[in-house]
Amino acid sequence: MLRLFKMPRKWRTLIYGSIGILFVLAILNIVLNLIVQRDVSEKLRHLSPELNIRFSSVKSNLLTSSLVLNDVFINYMPDSSGHQHSLHFLRMELRGVNFLTMLFRRTLSVNNVKLSSVEVDLDEFLLEKKDVAPGRLFAKAPFKSIRVGHCSLTDIRVWEHAGQSRQLLLKGDIGVDEASVSNINKNFTAENFQFGTLTGSLSDIHYTIPNACHRVVIKQLTMDGPGETAQIKDIQLIPQYNKPEFFKRSGNQPLYVAATVSGVTLHKPDIRQLFNKKLVAEKITVEHPVVDVYSEETGVKQVLSRSLLFTSLKNNISAIQTDLLKVDHASITGEATTGDQLKLKGDMETDKLNVRMTDSLFGNNDIHFRTFTCSLADIQAAVAGTHQRIEIKKLAIDRKGTLQATTLKISPQYDKLVMGQKAGHQVDVVDAAIAGITITRLDVGKCLQQKVIAEQIWIKESNVYVFRDRRLPRELQYKPLPVAFLRSMPVHFRVHRLKMSESTVTYEEFPKNGLQTGTLKVEKFQLSLSPFISHPNTSDPDHMDLHVAGSIMGSGTISAAVYLPFNAGKDYYITGAINNLDVTSLNSSAENLGDFHVESGLLNNLSFQFSLNDEKATGKVVGEYHNLVLDKLKGQPKKIAKFPSFMLKHVIIPKNKDKSLPVARRTGTIDYRFDHTRSVSFYLLKSLLSGIESSFTFGFLLPK
Repeated sequence: MLRLFKMPRKWRTLIYGSIGILFVLAILNIVLNLIVQRDVSEKLRHLSPELNIRFSSVKSNLLTSSLVLNDVFINYMPDSSGHQHSLHFLRMELRGVNFLTMLFRRTLSVNNVKLSSVEVDLDEFLLEKKDVAPGRLFAKAPFKSIRVGHCSLTDIRVWEHAGQSRQLLLKGDIGVDEASVSNINKNFTAENFQFGTLTGSLSDIHYTIPNACHRVVIKQLTMDGPGETAQIKDIQLIPQYNKPEFFKRSGNQPLYVAATVSGVTLHKPDIRQLFNKKLVAEKITVEHPVVDVYSEETGVKQVLSRSLLFTSLKNNISAIQTDLLKVDHASITGEATTGDQLKLKGDMETDKLNVRMTDSLFGNNDIHFRTFTCSLADIQAAVAGTHQRIEIKKLAIDRKGTLQATTLKISPQYDKLVMGQKAGHQVDVVDAAIAGITITRLDVGKCLQQKVIAEQIWIKESNVYVFRDRRLPRELQYKPLPVAFLRSMPVHFRVHRLKMSESTVTYEEFPKNGLQTGTLKVEKFQLSLSPFISHPNTSDPDHMDLHVAGSIMGSGTISAAVYLPFNAGKDYYITGAINNLDVTSLNSSAENLGDFHVESGLLNNLSFQFSLNDEKATGKVVGEYHNLVLDKLKGQPKKIAKFPSFMLKHVIIPKNKDKSLPVARRTGTIDYRFDHTRSVSFYLLKSLLSGIESSFTFGFLLPK
């Protein structure tokens, strides 16, 4: 102590002065902290009349630039209805607060923000009203913008309450780096709200989609900031009612969707774009999706525009953009109340995907991608009203647009005789097995717009069976010619060439009056059509060329070329020939459908050429045959009618017509009027038979 007094005066003055300054600074710090605490308390309590903010204590430290609020309660009540959102923090810590920046630049700048034990309670009524704390709440805030170096929310629990009931929506932790809000009074968009990396883990996520009668359940969602990935595990979309009762109990919601997804991984997602209602990521992988869709209508646009499930998705996600989308091990089932059905499973991949969510979703500008590939299996489909099923064992599309479908089957859902009875009129019952179909250079993107644009469609070896029951009433509906029919189809075809490899086509018919069916079979049937265009443009060729060939009942050959004009005012032209046909091979159809029996006969050649239009067919046939002997049948069981058979053999049909006869005596004139309630194949066959009939001197006496 004596030494202190012996110190030079100037040193004693310096020490005492320093102690005094420190004492003053300490007092000033206490006073300023009290002022800051009081000011913060006042600002928070009077921030907005719609907000009620309470806390147990507030502490600040200007020396460490920190602010701590304990046991914070925030209630948001927008009106006098009594409905409110509430928010509770056990502790709110702000470290590294720049008070000068807030004072002079109206920017809240904080190095670190930590919210502990965050509990959010949301009111279902306010959520459905879309009232979620509008920007006007912060109009009286002492700052305009916010910058935070790091913000963490730990032990989060978000609840939703409706009346006395309360449901947990999610729980977990979230951390975000370099977050900033340019203007707290504007909406949170990607431009107004920016941040660096986002990390966190959320679990037990439950969300009920308003008025859509569906809810979403997610087991876990994790975000890896450094790796820039987001993973979602065990996703479920659950309808509130079962399928048979859904439409009635859901207020006529037209779309029922039950789905589970084992996982979704977003690589390098741009989380900020979610504020612009866009899902943007470098790569999206969807694993094991199992989807069951039940639709009230067949029209996609009508269903989507009326579905609150789709509307909710569209309101929250307006677009999806990714460089690569992979869907692994998918299983999809679709069904409509009209009877349409679709089932498939497999993998799909597309790159440079850009989807714009609209009510149509499949319009000209809704979905774009660079390439699409898939490997699908066990495809099953049923078309409403036809009672026919389609099955495809495998279907694959590669990056070059080559589609390969193998082992296709078209089969009736019921017995062939029952099919027409269910329809109430004559129908063509198809049972076909096709080895495969290959489509080259297919524009897959245009398929979503109901356009098939490709270089070639190749239908491989097939076995096609068609049955018709003529005992049933016939639908008297207008049937256009082929080009007009193609133009009426909703699907637009633009293919350089359509071809069919050697196949077998069998037609069986139950006659209107008879006890047995008749069958006509064409073996080694081939077809080629070039170009194949359903909706021609002015720059397209003026017609299509069709070539067909085959063997009738395994005997002889038939070939034909058909000129199909795009101009409705022009005639169709058909030329062709039948060669070396053993006429006895036609007995199955001749006896049961035409009441004829062929004893013998060889058709060496029958050439034909004629034109046809919407009104009639005109042209000629020239024939050459040997040893043709026919009997007319009558009764059940069918027996030979002696007098008509005598007339056939000795008066109407000469036994031989060979090249020794003048061409004029072997020529028949085609003149047949078109009945538009009949099919085009019927029109062609009857036109040809009319020419054959007129080639005989007394052909008009042939039984009809």
